[in-house]
Amino acid sequence: MELKLIPPIDLRIRIPILIVLLLPVVLAPNLGIGWRILACFMPLALTGTYRVTRFKGEWLHTCLYLAFVPVRRHKCKLAAIVHIGAKYGGSEPGMWTYILFGPVQWIFCWIFDYLVPALGGPFELWVETGRGREFIVWQGFHQGNFERNLDLLRNQTGGEIRSR
Repeated sequence: MELKLIPPIDLRIRIPILIVLLLPVVLAPNLGIGWRILACFMPLALTGTYRVTRFKGEWLHTCLYLAFVPVRRHKCKLAAIVHIGAKYGGSEPGMWTYILFGPVQWIFCWIFDYLVPALGGPFELWVETGRGREFIVWQGFHQGNFERNLDLLRNQTGGEIRSR
């Protein structure tokens, strides 16, 4: 049985979002081919950057995708994981940030958590093996997802939770 950390990465949602973001580039009049190609990079990076972490049998697999291309892979046995590193590295926005941006800030945090959680977010989960290898398995903005993923990691690996 294969388990994945949440939120699940659903390409059936990401691809239509990519198409919508690319429409202005395709339909823009008087835009040279070089500028069109350059304008495609940001939507590709926004929709195609994510991390997939899954438990497959007795193994933990994690892979970071950048613009839908796998760039960083890690794999280790579940029994080899001795520590789970939990980190909250963000700072709370101040009163003036809330006054200036208010609900818009909340909406953008939700969008970035959904589209590109692998690039940011104050919550991080790391694993450390008995040999001292460390790698990140999840990062995001949502505390509920953080807590559920931490529980799943603890139940699957039996590793000791440590603050980073």
